Amino acid sequence: MIARACNLGPVLDNITVPTRYVIASGRSFGSKGDEHERHRATLPAVAARNPNIKIHAKVASNHASILKKDFRAVAAAVCEVAAFDRA
Repeated sequence: MIARACNLGPVLDNITVPTRYVIASGRSFGSKGDEHERHRATLPAVAARNPNIKIHAKVASNHASILKKDFRAVAAAVCEVAAFDRA
């Protein structure tokens, strides 16, 4: 319920610091049907409304294995945000 657009959207709209998303696209354990994919589909609209939020990458792993399988994408997103501190 927390990840529903009506609940999470207002929180994401108020983010005031650079934020990068690495979106998992694999099937998530415990989800029913396309539940996670519907939640993931709301992120582009949020990013369009809030210039602080960008989708860095969409990867093939699921939320449980994203750090193990797609750590390079996550590290690149972290480096992108860290570069703001250096500027």
